[in-house]
Amino acid sequence: MNNPDLLLGIDIGTQGVKGALVTVEGEVISQHQLEHGSMYPRPDWCEQDMTQNWWINPLVVVRNLLDTPGINPEQVKVVSVSGLYPALGPTDAQGNPIAPAILYSDNRSTAEVYEINEALGLQLSGEELTPKLVWFLRHEPELASSMKMFFDAPHYFVYKLCGEYVTDTVTTGLYGAIYQSPSASWRESVCERFGIPVEVLPRVYTPAKIVGSVHRTAAEATGLAAGTPVLTGMPDLLASLISVGAVYRHESAAYYGTAGLLPVMKDDLISAAFNPYPIEERGKTAQDGYIFDYPAYCLTVGDAVRWFRDEFGQIEMALHARGEAPDAYIQLDKLAESVPPGSEGVVLLPYLLGQRAPEFNPYASGVFFGIKKAHTRGHLYRAVLESFGFSIRHGLESFYPEGHPLTRLVATGGGARSSLWRQIVSDITGLSQEYIPDSDGPLGCAYMGGLGLGWFNDFEVLQNQWVKVAGITKPNPESQELYDQAYQTYVELHYALKPIFLKN
Repeated sequence: MNNPDLLLGIDIGTQGVKGALVTVEGEVISQHQLEHGSMYPRPDWCEQDMTQNWWINPLVVVRNLLDTPGINPEQVKVVSVSGLYPALGPTDAQGNPIAPAILYSDNRSTAEVYEINEALGLQLSGEELTPKLVWFLRHEPELASSMKMFFDAPHYFVYKLCGEYVTDTVTTGLYGAIYQSPSASWRESVCERFGIPVEVLPRVYTPAKIVGSVHRTAAEATGLAAGTPVLTGMPDLLASLISVGAVYRHESAAYYGTAGLLPVMKDDLISAAFNPYPIEERGKTAQDGYIFDYPAYCLTVGDAVRWFRDEFGQIEMALHARGEAPDAYIQLDKLAESVPPGSEGVVLLPYLLGQRAPEFNPYASGVFFGIKKAHTRGHLYRAVLESFGFSIRHGLESFYPEGHPLTRLVATGGGARSSLWRQIVSDITGLSQEYIPDSDGPLGCAYMGGLGLGWFNDFEVLQNQWVKVAGITKPNPESQELYDQAYQTYVELHYALKPIFLKN
């Protein structure tokens, strides 16, 4: 087919931006990505430059996609965006940032978390948006006085494209305290109690809704055709699950991203796409209408891998830069492959930015345990990879002591490209993992775009045509036995060090 209609998917992540142009049949016509990073101005703080990371970088990605030979901007029928969340990116009334964005992994609002939990009987963690917003209002009063809007990554790009200040009904599940389901409204009494001006809160729509169209200024900047429909935007997690076809409540994905997590859905994702209050179980709407539970959530999984590469993999990076060896991560995998399961006693607690689940502990920090003189970089790197498997197993056992409900697990995220890492996680957890190499957030965004346009009514086309399983990683029983001992060490360390973390 000449000049096919195209769906544009953009994912703005913690470590970079990815984009893809996709046909209705699921064929990726063009894809592009661009790396970026975060800022850590103080211990436990994590920020990003909104203008660079959430506007200029995705803008560059879109322009590169449209520069593909044979592509006409008029072929793009919808723009669908996902990205990191929750985050607090404050702006003035014109959408100009007034401070760096405070990311999901930032722990500066710990006191506000405990205050809100005690006042309202909640169990928020440092993840939610409300404590960050309260912190900003209290600790940055001059800046806060000029704040008229605030954004996370996908919704800022949506705003820059079409001028609409919105968020979506999945993202609001991690606002915490101030959002109310099933009415999809704001709790004004809670806002008043904590000094949150209701007028700065966005309008809320479902992820599959078209909320606007690309205006002329954005068209000139991006190369998109003016008038191209734009969807509400959505969390990167939702886009990732869609991209691998894990869309029913008994399915999930092990997300090998900057943060590592394994969500469990309370409802099928088609409800999240279209319904403003998607979750109803046994006739009772779930609290806050949030569609995910997080048995396992580690803030620094891919981040720890990247940290190790940057701090201890200079040899591998230099060899790759000179063209003498493959990517540094591939070389480090080779080192780890030479080490037995369990890393011969080396265990990592991967809490480089605190812990989220199965327990919230913002005071936790990363710990290498069991290091002896005979250990090498290979042992340490394998321990980094193994820590994700331990985190998942610990989360599932804590959250579901009588057994978890999952019957299908898919490996996704950039780290899932490592066959070694997938094998390690399967061996530790006892769970098989499907691997879909061409899955990524932009693909999930593109399919959501098709839902928004009415090209699809459900996920049948996704699972039957778009998603292609390349292989299945099955647990190795011999390795599982070795990992049982290492896992017990991991759990014992986790609990033994809690009081020490509080002192530091």
